[in-house]
Amino acid sequence: MQRYRFVDYYDFPIGVVVHLLMENALYSLQDLPNVSNNTLLEERDAGDKKFIKVKWCVHGQIPPIAQKLVRPEMLTFIEDSVWDRTTLTYSTKIIPHFFKNQVDCRHKVEFFDNGDGRTRRVLSGFFEFKVPIIGPVFETVVLKYLKQNAEEDFKMGNNAIKKYVKEHGMPEIPSK
Repeated sequence: MQRYRFVDYYDFPIGVVVHLLMENALYSLQDLPNVSNNTLLEERDAGDKKFIKVKWCVHGQIPPIAQKLVRPEMLTFIEDSVWDRTTLTYSTKIIPHFFKNQVDCRHKVEFFDNGDGRTRRVLSGFFEFKVPIIGPVFETVVLKYLKQNAEEDFKMGNNAIKKYVKEHGMPEIPSK
């Protein structure tokens, strides 16, 4: 099992970050490295929570030891997520199309007021591929791609906020 935790800081107040990135999807995750495509399957708003399902098709270099078992077309999964507006937490469970009983992957993205006008984003979770010998090798590779995508996601979000603020000024944040 591979655990991970990445911490980044947006140079904007938490209300602006949450409003623009989580409530308005200011940029497309389609542009992340290693993403072939992503398709929104369901989005249901229930007040304090929003329920989201997205189908992802990703690509990456499969380790030679795993190539007999894992083919590129198998890198497809459903992201089953909940955006909790009260805790400012986006929780995700990955449901693969293949290896449903062998893959366990969950993560969450949490947003915190850093106290200095910035917002701290903490992405944490784990990935486990329960296949002897191949599993640990595959987990290491997946973690590399996950880290790469997390870094790029942060940059894309930060740049999108900067562009929005430059073009439109600071947004008015709706009160609850």
